[in-house]
Amino acid sequence: MKDFSQYGNRPDDQWEMLPWIPNPRPPFKIWVKPEQISPFFLIPHHPYAISLLLKISDGFRAEEFCRLGLTGSSGDWERLVRGVIREFEENNSGEDLFHFDSDEDVFCVYSQYIDDLMLLSKMIRAACDNEKTMGTYLGIGEVEHEK
Repeated sequence: MKDFSQYGNRPDDQWEMLPWIPNPRPPFKIWVKPEQISPFFLIPHHPYAISLLLKISDGFRAEEFCRLGLTGSSGDWERLVRGVIREFEENNSGEDLFHFDSDEDVFCVYSQYIDDLMLLSKMIRAACDNEKTMGTYLGIGEVEHEK
Protein backbone atom coordinates (compact mmCIF):
# COMPACT_ATOMS: atom_id res chain seq x y z
CA MET A 1 0.00 0.00 0.00
CA LYS A 2 1.23 3.47 -0.89
CA ASP A 3 1.28 6.34 1.56
CA PHE A 4 -2.15 8.04 1.50
CA SER A 5 -0.61 11.25 0.16
CA GLN A 6 0.51 9.39 -2.99
CA TYR A 7 -3.01 8.43 -4.14
CA GLY A 8 -4.29 10.83 -6.78
CA ASN A 9 -1.02 12.72 -6.81
CA ARG A 10 0.98 13.21 -9.99
CA PRO A 11 4.37 14.75 -10.70
CA ASP A 12 4.07 18.54 -10.99
CA ASP A 13 4.62 18.51 -14.77
CA GLN A 14 1.62 16.20 -15.34
CA TRP A 15 -1.02 18.55 -13.93
CA GLU A 16 -3.06 20.78 -16.18
CA MET A 17 -2.76 24.41 -15.16
CA LEU A 18 -6.33 25.68 -15.04
CA PRO A 19 -6.29 29.17 -16.59
CA TRP A 20 -8.92 30.70 -14.29
CA ILE A 21 -7.08 29.80 -11.09
CA PRO A 22 -4.63 32.40 -9.81
CA ASN A 23 -0.98 31.46 -9.75
CA PRO A 24 0.04 30.73 -7.09
CA ARG A 25 -3.19 28.99 -6.16
CA PRO A 26 -4.56 30.01 -2.76
CA PRO A 27 -4.92 27.29 -0.10
CA PHE A 28 -7.91 24.99 -0.55
CA LYS A 29 -10.96 25.68 1.55
CA ILE A 30 -12.17 22.25 2.67
CA TRP A 31 -15.84 22.86 3.46
CA VAL A 32 -16.90 19.22 3.82
CA LYS A 33 -16.71 18.10 7.43
CA PRO A 34 -14.99 14.72 7.99
CA GLU A 35 -18.08 13.34 9.76
CA GLN A 36 -20.21 14.13 6.68
CA ILE A 37 -18.24 11.72 4.50
CA SER A 38 -16.74 9.24 6.99
CA PRO A 39 -15.25 6.63 6.51
CA PHE A 40 -14.11 8.37 3.29
CA PHE A 41 -11.50 11.06 3.79
CA LEU A 42 -9.92 13.85 1.78
CA ILE A 43 -6.23 14.36 1.02
CA PRO A 44 -5.27 17.75 -0.49
CA HIS A 45 -2.48 17.90 -3.09
CA HIS A 46 -2.04 21.65 -3.04
CA PRO A 47 -1.81 23.48 -5.37
CA TYR A 48 -3.12 21.00 -7.92
CA ALA A 49 -5.84 18.63 -6.74
CA ILE A 50 -7.65 16.81 -3.96
CA SER A 51 -8.31 13.08 -3.47
CA LEU A 52 -11.15 11.21 -1.79
CA LEU A 53 -9.95 7.92 -0.28
CA LEU A 54 -11.46 4.85 1.37
CA LYS A 55 -9.47 2.03 2.97
CA ILE A 56 -10.86 -1.21 1.51
CA SER A 57 -9.77 -3.19 4.59
CA ASP A 58 -12.32 -1.26 6.69
CA GLY A 59 -15.02 -3.31 4.95
CA PHE A 60 -17.37 -0.34 4.57
CA ARG A 61 -20.65 -1.57 3.05
CA ALA A 62 -19.09 -5.00 2.38
CA GLU A 63 -22.34 -6.80 3.30
CA GLU A 64 -24.32 -4.63 0.90
CA PHE A 65 -21.84 -5.29 -1.91
CA CYS A 66 -22.03 -9.02 -1.14
CA ARG A 67 -25.83 -9.00 -1.39
CA LEU A 68 -25.43 -7.22 -4.73
CA GLY A 69 -23.15 -10.04 -5.93
CA LEU A 70 -19.91 -8.07 -5.53
CA THR A 71 -17.03 -8.03 -3.05
CA GLY A 72 -16.55 -4.37 -2.11
CA SER A 73 -13.18 -4.19 -3.88
CA SER A 74 -11.68 -0.96 -5.22
CA GLY A 75 -13.06 -1.95 -8.62
CA ASP A 76 -16.57 -2.25 -7.17
CA TRP A 77 -16.21 1.18 -5.55
CA GLU A 78 -15.02 2.65 -8.85
CA ARG A 79 -18.07 1.16 -10.57
CA LEU A 80 -20.41 2.66 -7.97
CA VAL A 81 -18.70 6.05 -8.12
CA ARG A 82 -18.80 6.08 -11.93
CA GLY A 83 -22.59 5.82 -11.57
CA VAL A 84 -22.62 8.75 -9.15
CA ILE A 85 -20.35 10.72 -11.51
CA ARG A 86 -22.76 10.12 -14.42
CA GLU A 87 -25.55 11.70 -12.37
CA PHE A 88 -23.24 14.52 -11.26
CA GLU A 89 -22.29 15.29 -14.87
CA GLU A 90 -25.96 15.30 -15.94
CA ASN A 91 -26.78 17.90 -13.27
CA ASN A 92 -23.61 20.01 -13.53
CA SER A 93 -21.46 21.28 -16.33
CA GLY A 94 -18.27 19.53 -17.24
CA GLU A 95 -17.03 16.06 -18.07
CA ASP A 96 -13.82 14.26 -17.22
CA LEU A 97 -13.55 16.17 -13.96
CA PHE A 98 -12.73 13.06 -11.93
CA HIS A 99 -10.02 10.41 -12.18
CA PHE A 100 -9.24 7.20 -10.31
CA ASP A 101 -6.02 6.01 -8.68
CA SER A 102 -7.14 2.96 -6.71
CA ASP A 103 -5.35 -0.25 -5.86
CA GLU A 104 -6.36 -3.36 -3.91
CA ASP A 105 -5.92 -1.55 -0.57
CA VAL A 106 -7.40 1.89 -1.21
CA PHE A 107 -10.17 3.34 -3.37
CA CYS A 108 -9.25 6.79 -4.70
CA VAL A 109 -11.06 9.34 -6.85
CA TYR A 110 -9.34 12.68 -7.40
CA SER A 111 -9.86 15.95 -9.20
CA GLN A 112 -8.37 19.36 -9.83
CA TYR A 113 -11.91 20.69 -9.38
CA ILE A 114 -11.84 20.97 -5.60
CA ASP A 115 -15.42 22.04 -4.91
CA ASP A 116 -16.79 19.50 -7.38
CA LEU A 117 -14.94 16.67 -5.65
CA MET A 118 -16.22 17.77 -2.25
CA LEU A 119 -19.79 17.84 -3.58
CA LEU A 120 -19.24 14.43 -5.19
CA SER A 121 -17.92 13.08 -1.87
CA LYS A 122 -21.21 14.00 -0.19
CA MET A 123 -23.18 12.37 -3.02
CA ILE A 124 -21.12 9.17 -2.73
CA ARG A 125 -21.61 9.03 1.02
CA ALA A 126 -25.37 9.62 0.66
CA ALA A 127 -25.59 6.83 -1.94
CA CYS A 128 -24.04 4.43 0.57
CA ASP A 129 -26.89 4.98 3.02
CA ASN A 130 -29.30 2.96 0.88
CA GLU A 131 -28.61 -0.45 -0.65
CA LYS A 132 -31.15 0.07 -3.42
CA THR A 133 -29.47 3.35 -4.38
CA MET A 134 -26.10 1.59 -4.39
CA GLY A 135 -27.55 -1.03 -6.75
CA THR A 136 -28.88 1.67 -9.05
CA TYR A 137 -25.50 3.39 -9.30
CA LEU A 138 -23.81 0.02 -9.80
CA GLY A 139 -26.24 -0.77 -12.63
CA ILE A 140 -27.64 -3.77 -10.75
CA GLY A 141 -31.38 -4.46 -10.57
CA GLU A 142 -33.33 -5.13 -7.41
CA VAL A 143 -31.61 -6.96 -4.60
CA GLU A 144 -32.95 -10.50 -4.11
CA HIS A 145 -34.37 -9.97 -0.61
CA GLU A 146 -36.25 -6.83 -1.75
CA LYS A 147 -38.23 -8.64 -4.48
